[in-house]
Amino acid sequence: MARDFNAKNIITGAATVYVGKNGVENNRINVSSATSTAQDPANVTTVTDGDWYHLGYTMEGVTLNIEPTFNDVMVDQLLDTARLFKTQQRVTVATSLTEATLENLYVAIGGAGGATGDYQTASSGASYNEITIADSSASTLGAAGASAVFVSGSAAAQVQNLLHLNGGSLGIAPVERSMCFVGSAPTSVAESGGAGKKAERIYMVYRAVSVEAVGVGVRRDDATVFPVNFRVLPSTSNEAPDGNAAYGKIVDRLF
Repeated sequence: MARDFNAKNIITGAATVYVGKNGVENNRINVSSATSTAQDPANVTTVTDGDWYHLGYTMEGVTLNIEPTFNDVMVDQLLDTARLFKTQQRVTVATSLTEATLENLYVAIGGAGGATGDYQTASSGASYNEITIADSSASTLGAAGASAVFVSGSAAAQVQNLLHLNGGSLGIAPVERSMCFVGSAPTSVAESGGAGKKAERIYMVYRAVSVEAVGVGVRRDDATVFPVNFRVLPSTSNEAPDGNAAYGKIVDRLF
């Protein structure tokens, strides 16, 4: 029987975006109950290989791009190619972070974590510092932070957060994070679960590296946003069913 047209398979709506800790490949998400949505960060709790941190409001949605590259095999007897074979593949995730916290900028530019990393804070308990604290970034300001602002010629204890724009060095590996975004699933998926069921779609990638320019605009008539494009790399520990390295997975969840 031919497949019918079904408007209930059309998806609209925004997604909630999460990232994992520096250098950890997350392959699961943990929600607080069987009826809780993972689109609400309050429902997402930490488990092994499943520590996720919310990036807040976004603009222009989230886009997962899968870009294969094929080469042609040309033969004398045909005008067009006789066969295609894949030579490369590139996967990216793009969005714009609308909450202009220094922590979001730290994630967008691939800032280094750790006690000697690029981020320092005097507000380690603040909700906007969860990612940096998970990365074991300094929870106190160093000398550069404590003396960044002077009042009447003397250092003032007014600095709350400090992000160093690090010049880097040769041979340093880029910061890798897992990334997850949760949005709507088709209504038909929810209906397949029975009365009262809801559905959401969870996109998860294991290794994401911020690879493109991040512009920080300060404008009179527009919001400051951080456009970010993550290059997704094949996992070193998670496989697809055929044994090949996996980029991630997409899950339709009933709740």
